[in-house]
Amino acid sequence: MLRRAFIAATLLSLLAACGFQLRGAQTLPFGNIYLAMNQYEDFTAALKRAIESTGNAHVVSKAEEADAILQLVANDKEKHILSLNSSGSVREYQLRQRFAYRVVDRKGLELAPYSEIYVYRDVSFSEGLELAKAQEDSLLYADMQNDVLQQLLRRLSRVHPK
Repeated sequence: MLRRAFIAATLLSLLAACGFQLRGAQTLPFGNIYLAMNQYEDFTAALKRAIESTGNAHVVSKAEEADAILQLVANDKEKHILSLNSSGSVREYQLRQRFAYRVVDRKGLELAPYSEIYVYRDVSFSEGLELAKAQEDSLLYADMQNDVLQQLLRRLSRVHPK
């Protein structure tokens, strides 16, 4: 019993000594941000919620009020065929999302240069299950959107206002 406690304490101290820590909430280096993108898309609403949940930044409705402006360059989704079976039907495909953006201040000075976030998922395809695969695609796109949001917040937290 004493030996198990000693081993557990040793492992915990080694884990703490290696610098491991859970990824916490991102804090953004600016107080107000304007999202220069379609305000009625699901992605924009999810991004607003994610930014507001940081606690230190707020999404404003006018660019003149913002410390930073997130400019959407592209948010493309596509389906790419990976392989075909012997009869020429699709066997595997890949869902891709590319999110391109840049961050400027209200004067137009660049805070973060043009950047892109790529996410993708490989999917197998079975004939006769088209409806189920369509639902799977929509779930995968939602997961990919969440992945893009998390990566974007991490990148925005590293922006240094001038």
